[in-house]
Amino acid sequence: MKQICKMQQIENLKKGGVIGEELAKHLKEQFLHLLKSINTSIAIYDFDMEAYGDIVLFENNDNLFDLTEIGFENRAITSLFPEYVEVKTYDSKEYYKGIVICNNEYAIIFLAPKGIYAEEIEQWFLSEI
Repeated sequence: MKQICKMQQIENLKKGGVIGEELAKHLKEQFLHLLKSINTSIAIYDFDMEAYGDIVLFENNDNLFDLTEIGFENRAITSLFPEYVEVKTYDSKEYYKGIVICNNEYAIIFLAPKGIYAEEIEQWFLSEI
């Protein structure tokens, strides 16, 4: 699981081969959209999203039945109520993309590779689309 709060993290994931060009571009756009919506004068590389939410990139071996690592103490992804979930394709891979709004100032955007999780998790993603 990769928690992204800074632009440099996106670039590091791309350089390290963890994400491809299209996904990196999308994540940067999400980051910039949040930065602009906050209407701050903080420079792009100085801005830290942590106070407003993270972009979470779930990976193959992540346990989506326990999201304690991202602030949902002992909760499974299936217990969350996302505003939306959709299927998007980046770099020839399908991802579930969604957002969980925690309050007026904090939200988590998530991306999870499609088709790699336990049946219960996959069914939950599909039911939220």
